[in-house]
Amino acid sequence: MPEKEPVTKMIEWAETALSVLFFTGMFGAIIIQVFYRYFLHAPLVWPYELSVYCYIYIIYVGAVMAARRNSHIAFDILYNRLPQRARLVTGILTNLIVTVSFISILPASIRFIRLFWNVKTSSLGIPEYLVLMSFPLGMALISLCLVSWTVTGLRELKNTGKTQ
Repeated sequence: MPEKEPVTKMIEWAETALSVLFFTGMFGAIIIQVFYRYFLHAPLVWPYELSVYCYIYIIYVGAVMAARRNSHIAFDILYNRLPQRARLVTGILTNLIVTVSFISILPASIRFIRLFWNVKTSSLGIPEYLVLMSFPLGMALISLCLVSWTVTGLRELKNTGKTQ
């Protein structure tokens, strides 16, 4: 197995650290809420809100991780039967379509987030845009992964053209 690039190692570390951070925050908030609700009979509002916001970030960190590992669910019965060159072309075209779609969504997402720039969350009082930023950040990071794969796929396509 070839040695990983320092940037790849850093991305993997950040994904792991963020996943642990958000999952721990979500789990801790749920434990606090259960304790207060069932043992102290004094339910709190903020743990639920925190757990939901942590879960939202877990979804997007996980989506980026799945994109980087190429482990999203796919119907690849037909794809796997294609010759290598056709698989490369199909992968490149799919990556480009998804990347263009995600990038085209970003301006509208940013405009939407700006509507909530001065709004605070109901119980935690944190800026709402911190929660809403999870979507464009996730889409942008997934797009970076797909662009990287597309460049790699184009190199492989170029190399397969030379050997045939």
